Amino acid sequence: MQDRYLVIAIIVVLAICCLGGYVAVSGYLNSNPPSLSILTPGLATPVIVAVSTDTPAPSKPATTAPNVPTAAPVPSPLGAFETIAAASSTQPPPTGSKPASPPTVAPASAASSCSGFGFCPKGGPPDYSLGPTGKDCPSNYIWGRVVDKNGNGMPGMRIRFKLVSTGETDTVVSKGPPDPAGVYNIPGQPGSSWVIWLTDAGNQISPQVPVTLQSYGGAGNCPTRIDFVQQ
Repeated sequence: MQDRYLVIAIIVVLAICCLGGYVAVSGYLNSNPPSLSILTPGLATPVIVAVSTDTPAPSKPATTAPNVPTAAPVPSPLGAFETIAAASSTQPPPTGSKPASPPTVAPASAASSCSGFGFCPKGGPPDYSLGPTGKDCPSNYIWGRVVDKNGNGMPGMRIRFKLVSTGETDTVVSKGPPDPAGVYNIPGQPGSSWVIWLTDAGNQISPQVPVTLQSYGGAGNCPTRIDFVQQ
């Protein structure tokens, strides 16, 4: 019976000791948080994970080296456009380029240009009443009038012409009523070049005039009209 009481007493003492040890250890842990030890199954060495209660200091970001371009920067589209526009405005026109509106005829109006001739060539404006096929300035005809000193039309006057590309020549005669007196016309292809002059009994009585068949530009004389005016 005494042995039984002795065993109980030992158990009570051990319980008190365990409780005291637990209280001591709990107080120590509350003041100094321990690291957590996690044992990996199957391994003798424990894996220790440290849990810090302090807020970690912010880490300083790594310094990034600046990007250094390896080639010259490409100009912006606007800069390229301005460069191209400036270049196109300063470049001279290509050598040998054909002008947009080549001069066709420079009718002689001064007396010196018609010296020795009875008639002088003169340009004229577009005219529906005189132009062939009722057009004011057709591009497929050389046309005009032969007039005397008073501006009256002269029928039966001979106008000689030559096609420059072939050298072929021929003659037309100025018309009379019912057509406007003194009017003449020579059909041709637009863009073709000709030379015309006035003759009388086989003699040249006016300067030769170069003419190129082309469309009317809307200002000045008709480029295909040549009148012959008596001096």
